[in-house]
Amino acid sequence: MGILVEVFASQPPCSGGRLLLKHIEKLKEKYGDSIDVKVYRGVSEKTKEYDITSGPAVVIDHDIRIIGMCPSLATLEEALREAGL
Repeated sequence: MGILVEVFASQPPCSGGRLLLKHIEKLKEKYGDSIDVKVYRGVSEKTKEYDITSGPAVVIDHDIRIIGMCPSLATLEEALREAGL
C-alpha cells in the first residue's frame, strides 16, 4: 500500500474541486500503487473526523496539507515528496 491521499470535494464539486480531481487522476497515472487515493464527496464522517469545513481539501497520511483551494500539480507533488514518496 502506498502513501494515503484523501481528497475532499463538494458535491457537486466547485471549479476548484473539479480541477483538483483532474490533478489527482494525473498523479494516480504517474505514481500508480505508490499512492492510495480515497475521494470523498460532500459531507462525510471523514470531513467531520478532520474538521474540514471548506473544500476542496487534501490530506496526506492523516496530515491536512491543503484546504479551501485547489493547489497546482507541482504543489501536490511536493506535498507527496515531503510525505516520503
